[in-house]
Amino acid sequence: MNRLVLRSTPSIIRFCTRLTSTNFGLTNRDRKRFYKQASIVESSQSPTKYEILLDQRKLKTPLGNLVTIENEFLALALAQEWNQQLKKIDLSSMHLNSLMNTLIDNPLKLTKGQLIEKIMYFLDWDTVLYRSEHPEEFRQLQIKSWDPILSLINKEFHANFQSTYDLNVKELIQKTDREIIEKYLSNFDQSSLTIFLFIVEQLKSILLTICLIKQYRPVENIASLSRLETEFQISRWSNVEYYHDYEIMDICSKIAAAYLIFYCLNNNITRTVMTKETIS
Repeated sequence: MNRLVLRSTPSIIRFCTRLTSTNFGLTNRDRKRFYKQASIVESSQSPTKYEILLDQRKLKTPLGNLVTIENEFLALALAQEWNQQLKKIDLSSMHLNSLMNTLIDNPLKLTKGQLIEKIMYFLDWDTVLYRSEHPEEFRQLQIKSWDPILSLINKEFHANFQSTYDLNVKELIQKTDREIIEKYLSNFDQSSLTIFLFIVEQLKSILLTICLIKQYRPVENIASLSRLETEFQISRWSNVEYYHDYEIMDICSKIAAAYLIFYCLNNNITRTVMTKETIS
């Protein structure tokens, strides 16, 4: 994952980038890199857990909790994120670190039920469902880009989600379809739902998030679909140099980090097997 300088957004990740004295004394004025190497070490055998070492110092969350990860691959990825920092530590670019802090600290003290409720809120205003009728070129682009997403979701869940051009329509989401999505979300544990919520916050769409989780579309495509109107305006009025490229890289890096964590949490990947072919 390339190191990017990223702007903060008003989402759950903001609670993870607040620094306290428990985070090795780092403050907003003092973010100089104080370690030479980040590595991982096994901390227990049953189940195996890994800690992150900054030289010989154990990594802790902003609330002072020890960072322990049951997934070796995820622990290695987090250590690599710390290794990629240069002379100064840019916490706003460290999405794996921020998300892992959220999972461990749970700063908002959200329960599983509350997480599902927050996620379901986005269904009533899902980007894929509420569309713009004008101009005609954009209406056609929405049909071409978003209708396949609706078809995938309806086929997968035996649902009947439909789009609308009327923002004042009431009860667009059928009760049975709402119950289907709630039942689907209830299958995940609290950590997975926290990550799911973060992705939904970035995409403003539960349906696009499900497509990402189920690997129907890659990260870059899902990110582009979530900002279809922006992409359309760029095609009409050209790109604002640096800004729009930065914006798409920003959302892609956040979503990619979140998806990596979600995948590791839900696919029983606990250890990384390194072969000669992998190393070479």
